Amino acid sequence: MVKSQSFQMKRSLDGTKLMEGLKHASKMLCELRTSLLSPKSYYELYMAISDELRHLELYLVDEFQKGKKVSDLYELVQYAGNIIPRLYLLVTVGTVYIKAKNIPTKDILKDLVEMCRGVQHPLRGLFLRNYLLQSIKRDLPEDTVETKHGSVDDSIDFVLLNFSEMNKLWVRMQHQGHSRNKGQREKERRELRILVGTNLVRLSSLDGVLPDTYAKKYCHQSLSRLSFAKTPLRKST
Repeated sequence: MVKSQSFQMKRSLDGTKLMEGLKHASKMLCELRTSLLSPKSYYELYMAISDELRHLELYLVDEFQKGKKVSDLYELVQYAGNIIPRLYLLVTVGTVYIKAKNIPTKDILKDLVEMCRGVQHPLRGLFLRNYLLQSIKRDLPEDTVETKHGSVDDSIDFVLLNFSEMNKLWVRMQHQGHSRNKGQREKERRELRILVGTNLVRLSSLDGVLPDTYAKKYCHQSLSRLSFAKTPLRKST
């Protein structure tokens, strides 16, 4: 299905039929709504679809350079019927919107990280937020002084909030399903912890983040946001 719909998407985009291309992209993204796959298999599906979405992103960047309005498209994709395709398309278009620099980057970042709360299924939510983090990693503001597009403080707030929400989803996995499947769930959780930790990698890569500055301004904030700080400690934790 992914191969079929991505082929149709590319053919539509090559024919400058953007709306038709978005329709096929949405159908392709509907495959990520499944609950039948293990984390490893879901990851393989996610990577295949992410690669195809890069083609859509490059097409949209080219269209923006030709004078197309990204703001209209940002509003349009929010009418997609299912929430998984809607949010993946919103992140993809939002990435292009950030590159267009028509509105402050910090406003788009805040909008995207908040909108992703619409997916509360742990597995789907973790991969959606990972896609968000990977898509905007090169466009996060890193200025130490405030500009019209934001500063490194806005980037830190964005990453910490995304980290907090991913941690909640990850913790929630251990409480789902029957108790006899607890061992399998813990194994799956361990496979997914790298997704949560990617936020820390992104945080450490920001040029404007210095250890002393971060410790002074954000350390207490980040600890208070993490859900495990509000739940009873377990040996598995």
